[in-house]
Amino acid sequence: MKFVIVLFCLVAYVAAECNPNGNGEPNCTGIVGPQSYRNFWDPTKYFVCENGKISTVQCPINTGYMSEGGCVSWITWVWTPPCPESDA
Repeated sequence: MKFVIVLFCLVAYVAAECNPNGNGEPNCTGIVGPQSYRNFWDPTKYFVCENGKISTVQCPINTGYMSEGGCVSWITWVWTPPCPESDA
């Protein structure tokens, strides 16, 4: 079940329009269940959309947010480009 949820979140993230110059704040219109999104400018924070509303969440001390694992220790955290590269 967790695999399905992670896969759905990944597809939703990739399908969303990505602006590498923005901070990654999503448009939460139409999103019902809680979904989290990476903050491109601050790895210690992330966005959560639930019932069309957005909130910013701070990771615990000594952790950074990763789309694949939530807040993880800095030893585990790996930087990734804000937007997936396109084949254009």
